[in-house]
This record gives sequence, structure tokens and C-alpha cells, in this order.
Amino acid sequence: MPRPPRKTPKPASAKAVPIDTIAPGDCITQMNAWPEHSADLIFADPPYNIGFEYDGHYVDQRPDEEYLQWTYDWIDAAVRLLKPTGSFYILIGDEYAAEVRVHLKKLQAAGQLLFRNWIVWHYTFGQRCKIKFNRSHAHLYYCVGSAAVNQRTGKPKAN
Repeated sequence: MPRPPRKTPKPASAKAVPIDTIAPGDCITQMNAWPEHSADLIFADPPYNIGFEYDGHYVDQRPDEEYLQWTYDWIDAAVRLLKPTGSFYILIGDEYAAEVRVHLKKLQAAGQLLFRNWIVWHYTFGQRCKIKFNRSHAHLYYCVGSAAVNQRTGKPKAN
């Protein structure tokens, strides 16, 4: 069961967000070190937890609960960075799309973002499965910052 969204504590001394730079390291640690409301656009394409091995550096296969907790943690860290007028895209596979959507609903109810659209990206490349159908799509969630949310109702603001 997904946990309710939590407020990530503000770091004592936030570092400036790097511009045009790759910030190596743990994504949650990095994002928590940057000042809140500092990102206009966040695009997340995390590992899908489907057992893929990344050149011997990382095997994408965690227990479900561990993967989901990690996912909720990096989403919460990203939402803390998102400017109230910013945009947030999350690309996710079938296995955890429903759980991520439920977490985004909780964040919206808390007034932290507004879910705008569920985009299905159909692609014609990728895995060549021999014993099952090929995966040919991913889910792309499009959210916007808290400026679009009625803080009293958690619903979209009227334009």
C-alpha cells in the first residue's frame, strides 16, 4: 500500500542547482541538497525494475516494496524542487504505473502538484521477446506545480 506523501525536510544549507552539468550520485541525496522550488522542468525516466542489467553497474531488480518506497522518495524529492509554475514528467512502465498514479493523486490532494495528463507512448523498437509479446509502450505522466492547484480542495484552479 503506498504511503501518504511526506514533506521532505529543507536542507540546512542548500547548494545551488547545477546548470548544464551532470550531477553524479544518488538522485534523492542530490535533489534534497538543492533549494526547493528551483526547477522549471523535471523529466524522470527511472529504472523500471524489470531485471535489466546496466553494464554490470546496476541490476534493475529490487523487491516490490523497496522499489516502490524508492520511487515515492525520488518523486517527493522532485516535487520539492518543482517551481509552483513548473512541469514534471514521469516515464514509467506497466509494472508500477498504477502505484505511481495513486502516489501522484495523494500529492495532488496535499496541494503539491496537479496531474494534467496520462500519455501513452507507443514505440516500435526495444526488446525482442522470444516467449511473450514485445513491450511496445510506456506511461508518461504529466504534472504541473502547485500554482495550478486549489489549495483548499486539491482540485484544479478555475481559469
